Amino acid sequence: MISFDSNILLSYYQARAGVTGAAASATTTSSSNSKVVVPKAPWLSDAAPASELVRSALNGRKLVDEGANTSALKGVSPDYKKLFATYQALNTLSALASRAGEKGVTDGEMTKLQTTLTKGLGEISSYVQGLSLDQLRLTTGQVMTSDKSTVGVPKATYSYTTDTLYSGQVDDEVPKFQGDVSFSVAVKSFGVTTNVTMDLSEMGSKPRTMSNVVSYMNDKLKTAGFNTSFSVQRTAGQERTVQVNGKPVTLPATGDDFALKVNGDSVEQLTFSAPTAAPAVYVTTKAGNPDPDKNSLTDDGVYETTLTKYSAAGTNGGANAGAPGGKVFTETLQGTINTVRKSVTGADGSVYMLADVDTAVDGKTDINGQVIKGESDVALLKYDSAGHLLYARTLGATDEANGLSLAVADDGSVAVAGSVSGRLQGAVNGPINNGDSSTTTDSFVTRYDAKGDEQWTVRRGGLQEDEATALAFGSDGVLYVGGRAKSDLPGSTGTDPSGGYDAYLSAFATDAQGQPKALFTQKFGTAENDSVSDIVVNGSQVIVGSKENGEAMLRSFDITPNVVTENVTKLDQYGAYQTVPVTYTKTANVTAGAIRDLGTLKGGDLVGLKIDGGQLYVGGSTANGGMSIGGANSASGGMDAFVGRVSLDLSDTSADALTYYGGTGDDTVTGFDVKNGTAWVVGSAGANLDGQATVGSKDGYVAQLNVGTGAVDWSQRLTGKDGYATPTSVSASASGASSLDLFGLPSGKMDFTQSDRIVSATAARAGDTFQIRTRERGTLTSIKIEANDTLETLADKVKRASGYRAKVEVVSSGNSRVLKISPASNTSTIEIVAGKGGTDVLTSLGLAGGVVRATKTDDGKTVSADGSGPMYGLQLPPELDLTTEAGRKNLNTVIQRAMSQIRTAYREVSDAAMGVKSDTGTGAGKTGGTVPAYLTAQISNYQAALDRLTGGG
Repeated sequence: MISFDSNILLSYYQARAGVTGAAASATTTSSSNSKVVVPKAPWLSDAAPASELVRSALNGRKLVDEGANTSALKGVSPDYKKLFATYQALNTLSALASRAGEKGVTDGEMTKLQTTLTKGLGEISSYVQGLSLDQLRLTTGQVMTSDKSTVGVPKATYSYTTDTLYSGQVDDEVPKFQGDVSFSVAVKSFGVTTNVTMDLSEMGSKPRTMSNVVSYMNDKLKTAGFNTSFSVQRTAGQERTVQVNGKPVTLPATGDDFALKVNGDSVEQLTFSAPTAAPAVYVTTKAGNPDPDKNSLTDDGVYETTLTKYSAAGTNGGANAGAPGGKVFTETLQGTINTVRKSVTGADGSVYMLADVDTAVDGKTDINGQVIKGESDVALLKYDSAGHLLYARTLGATDEANGLSLAVADDGSVAVAGSVSGRLQGAVNGPINNGDSSTTTDSFVTRYDAKGDEQWTVRRGGLQEDEATALAFGSDGVLYVGGRAKSDLPGSTGTDPSGGYDAYLSAFATDAQGQPKALFTQKFGTAENDSVSDIVVNGSQVIVGSKENGEAMLRSFDITPNVVTENVTKLDQYGAYQTVPVTYTKTANVTAGAIRDLGTLKGGDLVGLKIDGGQLYVGGSTANGGMSIGGANSASGGMDAFVGRVSLDLSDTSADALTYYGGTGDDTVTGFDVKNGTAWVVGSAGANLDGQATVGSKDGYVAQLNVGTGAVDWSQRLTGKDGYATPTSVSASASGASSLDLFGLPSGKMDFTQSDRIVSATAARAGDTFQIRTRERGTLTSIKIEANDTLETLADKVKRASGYRAKVEVVSSGNSRVLKISPASNTSTIEIVAGKGGTDVLTSLGLAGGVVRATKTDDGKTVSADGSGPMYGLQLPPELDLTTEAGRKNLNTVIQRAMSQIRTAYREVSDAAMGVKSDTGTGAGKTGGTVPAYLTAQISNYQAALDRLTGGG
């Protein structure tokens, strides 16, 4: 007979079960003074089937139910019931995710599952935040010794590193530095500006290596008495791996990469310029195979967005200067950029971009260190002429937003517009008829000052969908907005087209209090779908380009603003109230003028309008070879690009000119710009375009057109990642290309400073909140973000709200300054909780949320320094997504992590009740206590079976 010690087998099966003897079943122990009752753990209980959990949740039953613990044992601690109820609620969320991943789930059911999940998360969070437990503490967030934000405000770094200028050996001469190369740097120090010319011909016969050129420039700056200097930034070359006869072979690096670094000074302002300059063209491109697995049912496309700069300074306007082929640089834009909608060059030579950005499933940073709140958001990006990101501004929508238009004023003010659904905290509602609907889109417009700080955001909507699609600044600062709407916008006037979408033109001015004021809204169009494509302003004349029932239309309006001056009381820089006169536009009179029909687009699009040289240019795509603009060259067939030139009064046709650009296939237009009478267009290329061979699977193109003659001055087919490229925008700078490109330096003023406002540096919006309290179940105090808040002012708010029990610091983290919250003493405990009603700002700030407390070591265990029981953090975010496979995977990870914390807490409580000492302090893997009855029965059965097999019984 084979026999063995049953205690060993008991221990083995306990370990396999992952539970303690105490927690495995309802167990009672006795002593002379007390009777301890430990109920069966929730994960070992006979839970309802997942389908029943889902059905119950969808029917509106509460997920948290303390009465669901059916243990009839008397003397059970209330802590068990509360932990049991929390565990079962989390289990229901897991069941919802499992159901969402099954085949055959309809869109309607998926919506209900997502709604129930969001509601359930809120219910669990509210329950846990209100819990009072005898032996432990739960928090919906993390348990920490300090809470340090992962998103902060950029520091003012007084340095600038260019892109790689060349690769090779340290003593090589740099090809870009050869020939007649010079530039100037104006240094302003203590109000005095001194120009320093860097003319490399002054180096004589000395080889123009990186180190020699840097030494020459530093000597010039030092002689002029400045602290600013240049240095060489060297990056070691990397080994390369190539395939030889099917086998990888490692080759040595061909050389190191070299760049310039500008070491600035806080009191010296630098402005770079060149003796001569020529036009430059910036093109953004979206590239990547949209369907790599050849399965249309999967969403597996991976894209990258690039910014490419071309010099247009060659013979006959061709792109032959700067770099071979005219290309100055190509930068891959970082972050989860979906599409760049539009780009505009500013008067200072910088490039502004409007982009749609998507959220990452894991909620990590997405664009320049900022976290996207909803499914998608709008980002305003500003780059210098050398392709370096100067700032990023996200809208901060909680659901979904799309950017559709961008405008830049001569003074550097910027405006973006588009559509938004869901909550947009801090927006001035003007008004919206559908509320913060998550399904109906509203028009929004946001205005920024020259520093990139938001001045105001206005949201307007009808009962049905509408969106703002065009923007333009007037010389008086009035912002003109065009778009389309399925129903009347508030205060709209004009004819009633009664189509699907009607076009509208409106205007906004900043009032005496700094808030947006709608001046008028004029609607127009046909009985079919209409929309505004672009707007240009010529003094009091506003010209709208629209697509109305497939026709390209130009409409002129005369706008007479009513400007008033009012005395307004404001706080000055010293905190004192002062009454000052403020002049602003209060109302405006609108008179409709000339209308010109340019003809049907036959499925094409009207992309943009430009005023250049006192004439109006219009660009787009059409399959109509007979557009109603005189002086046309011949169309090529299929869909072609077109650029037309007409008079500003729209009626005079004597100066008309029209040029088509295309091949035998369909060629689209996605971007259009004009400078000095020359037009640039970009789009998707069809076959046989301009005689150039196909490069990839799907090519794009950029072309420089002479509208007067119809000649193509320069063109190039474009390809990208995986052989797919779609140019999405183009912007031209009249003097953007110069010798500064050879040094990788930006033209104009180099601005090292960054906005210190929280709402500028993060996705936080004015009005967003979070909450704190300093004791369990204590009153939650709400902390609200104001428009002018900095990290320092926010730190003061948190200190005051905590009764100074919190230590709040602004600390450095890489190139950013971030917030750090920790206990002011060993007895201080601070709980940080998400804001209510969709206003939560924790995600935008990168604060974890949870309990912050000091710790100490007690009998080898790390415990809270205030003497309270152990703490457990569920780490539940305010929102989770189960509508996508990636979202469900992330959801399951989050829920299983939270359930694991409940299991650990349950074991700690049961072990403490049973008198079992924890060696790890985590409560996991305990031994001891009374052996569960079911394990004892299993052991007996196994022993009997072994006896029979060996003939022992």
